[in-house]
Amino acid sequence: MIIVKFFGLISVDSNIRQLLVKEGTVRQVLNEVMQSCPNISEQQLMQVIMFVNKLHISGKKRFSVVLKNGDELALISPSSGG
Repeated sequence: MIIVKFFGLISVDSNIRQLLVKEGTVRQVLNEVMQSCPNISEQQLMQVIMFVNKLHISGKKRFSVVLKNGDELALISPSSGG
């Protein structure tokens, strides 16, 4: 299983801190997150900052990263302020 951890506003919106999902690509894991947490939108997930096993992943290729059993995907809402 993959451990998905939520930080920032996405954690507040989902009302969870952690979710266990099946192995797959980041895109597949995000689809499972949306099914498990219907109050999280696809737009929110496309804007999050992502880390796999504490390593930052970015760009369009991040969605094709393969996650294996025991991996951790951290989803962090971008912050804004004024």
